[in-house]
Amino acid sequence: LAVSGDNTQYIIMNAAPSVGEQLRRTRELWPRDVRSTPIGVIVLTNGDLDHTLGLFSLRESQPLAIYATRTVREGLERNAILKTLARFPGHTVFRDLVLGEETTIADAGGAPLGLTMKAVPAPGKRALHLEGSTEPSAEDNVALAFSAGEKARLVYAATYGKTGEFLREAEGAGAAFFDGTFYSEHEMASRGCGEKPAASMAHLPVSEALAALEAVRCGRKIFTHVNNTNPMLDPESAAAREVRSRGFEIAYDGMEIDL
Repeated sequence: LAVSGDNTQYIIMNAAPSVGEQLRRTRELWPRDVRSTPIGVIVLTNGDLDHTLGLFSLRESQPLAIYATRTVREGLERNAILKTLARFPGHTVFRDLVLGEETTIADAGGAPLGLTMKAVPAPGKRALHLEGSTEPSAEDNVALAFSAGEKARLVYAATYGKTGEFLREAEGAGAAFFDGTFYSEHEMASRGCGEKPAASMAHLPVSEALAALEAVRCGRKIFTHVNNTNPMLDPESAAAREVRSRGFEIAYDGMEIDL
């Protein structure tokens, strides 16, 4: 997800290994100079490799600001490869996400991007490669609430093992993105893609979350982070019809929202 307050400078949520391909498909994020990009800020919601490996595809000459909780940043700093994101002074500026604290988002040079952001705990788990290294923390996984003055609010809660206080942030928002990874608890096994249930990966299945999410009073409710085993990806499936009938949308590549 890329967010902008002015359609000029963008903030991206997490950096997947496929971020290079995602950028190639998104004209708004194309470079505007030899070594520049409209991306000024990256926000990490957790330390999963699926959310961080793409950072190393963005290590050109333009300075970047990375927002993360202290716990997530310290997990990254355990790996020496992080040094490739600091090729010159100010190349990468880390800024702490403090739970519950409203933050004015600024690029690496300190220029504000016209949005504020608040991180709140989302029940999750430590990144797999960090399990057992330190104690679990409320900072391991967060949801984000963005605001542009009094005009618009957007909530991004793409990973969680159960519902929690982040639902209060979604009340009254113009749009909210929710975890749509799996539709059912044993979906992976039923599709022959492994034995892990959804709960072991801290993903609350859509079928179990629908009632709680349906009660949230906000504008658009959108499921994102959808795994390729999820039957919702087929618009004609019973799962897709069910979520649409209850007022939800299913995200797709290239989707645009104007709040």
